[in-house]
Amino acid sequence: MNRFSLLRHRVHRLLPETPFLRKLLMLASGTVAGQAILVVSSPLLTRLFTPSEFGVFAVFAAVVAIAGMGTGLRFEMAIPIVQDDADAAGLFSMTVLCTLLTTGLAALFVWQAGAWFRTLINTPELGPWLWLLPLAMLLWGLGSALSFWSVRRGRFAVNGKAVTLQFGSQAGSQLAFGFAGAGMPGLVVGYLLGYAGRSGYHALRVPRAEWQLFAAQRPARIWQSAITNWRYPLMALPSQLLESICQMAPVIVMAWLFGPATAGWYALSQRIMGLPVRVLSEAASQVFLGELRHIESRDLLRFFLKTLLFFTAIGLFGMLPVLFFAPSAFALVFGESWRTAGVMVQLLAPLYLLRFVVMPISQVLYYLKRQGLVLISSILSTLAIIGSFSASYVLELDAHDAILLFSLASSVSLMIYLLVTWLLAKQASK
Repeated sequence: MNRFSLLRHRVHRLLPETPFLRKLLMLASGTVAGQAILVVSSPLLTRLFTPSEFGVFAVFAAVVAIAGMGTGLRFEMAIPIVQDDADAAGLFSMTVLCTLLTTGLAALFVWQAGAWFRTLINTPELGPWLWLLPLAMLLWGLGSALSFWSVRRGRFAVNGKAVTLQFGSQAGSQLAFGFAGAGMPGLVVGYLLGYAGRSGYHALRVPRAEWQLFAAQRPARIWQSAITNWRYPLMALPSQLLESICQMAPVIVMAWLFGPATAGWYALSQRIMGLPVRVLSEAASQVFLGELRHIESRDLLRFFLKTLLFFTAIGLFGMLPVLFFAPSAFALVFGESWRTAGVMVQLLAPLYLLRFVVMPISQVLYYLKRQGLVLISSILSTLAIIGSFSASYVLELDAHDAILLFSLASSVSLMIYLLVTWLLAKQASK
């Protein structure tokens, strides 16, 4: 046995024995590498761009994230679950068609109401760059369809590499634009280049036979696959949109209530803490979704509890240092002008922890075909954010008090969601 084979054998022995954790490590390896790139680049970016520039860019990214969630009408979520490959290919084609349609509608919206929208969200600095919104939605939708198809085919390593390429392209291009003095537009364009890299890599890694399978789909088969999975656009889509609003809308509200600089501080806190939580949990949820297809109902509760305990332990381990050292660490690493972002991270720690735990196991409700409950939970989360920021506006709270109120209210809604999911998993296992 040569040295390379011996090293590979030892690494293989270190990996967990369960298929779920093996696939999670394969998929999450790319997210960890991508997050490392973002973390390493952030101290440079915070010295090349002001909090206000970060704030305007964060508002654009939040709008893209909210709009992008609905590009494929969530048909892509059913791709890993359906049993027949032809049905899955039909769902892939349906996702692409929906993406083209929603992108066209977004372009029409920017043309007719772009100026009004920029005034509404208090970011006139976006100017003509708002026209990049339809392109961002197109890249988001195509990349999401290819990603879920890759999960179905078991190419978790491809997904991990695609995420690494996405964040690497984003960070590298934003740094280049920053050194060139491009300002806020450089952040926006670099963000789009990241999604272009992800989608392009996925497309290159799809075998020719699978492209032929997509091309062979007839309109009747595509429509039949969509009708069979009607719950996703009618129930999963509203709930996912509301969930995206709960995660991304606060930065828009911060810009509206307290100005772009406050939005920039909040955006950095979300970039350093929220993005790793969201991306790692999203990777785990994709693996969790793929594993559910092979799990008997009687084993669902055991699988649910193991996943819950695993992510709770990891989340607590990562959050404890944040509670004690975040402000000083942010001032040291990103510059004294960003200390406020560290304070915001402390206030948001309970919410980040619960999101990290809840997102992977939320797929249980889709497995049990209880999308209606997911929608109800998303409505509760939306009411929490609306209520907390409305109270902050009426009571004239400062930015820190507003963030704390939002964090606590949203945490309560996630705890209710977790409890309901546990009860349904327990019932199904019986």
